[in-house]
Amino acid sequence: MIVMLRVKSWEAPAFDLLERIGSELHVQAQPQTAGFVPISVDRRRYDEAEADVVRVLDASGIAWREHLELRH
Repeated sequence: MIVMLRVKSWEAPAFDLLERIGSELHVQAQPQTAGFVPISVDRRRYDEAEADVVRVLDASGIAWREHLELRH
């Protein structure tokens, strides 16, 4: 499943969060056109894939919603 994020702020915490997602979920989390970040998570259902990404973001200790937007 593909979970889509969008970079809201181009500050260091946004990239720290993307690096953490990549490291913990073993995925590529690199901004593409217009700051969108497609993340391919090894899950069959979207809600499980999204929950994995949100779990990593919530555990980061960074106010991630200031830096990244979860797109549906």
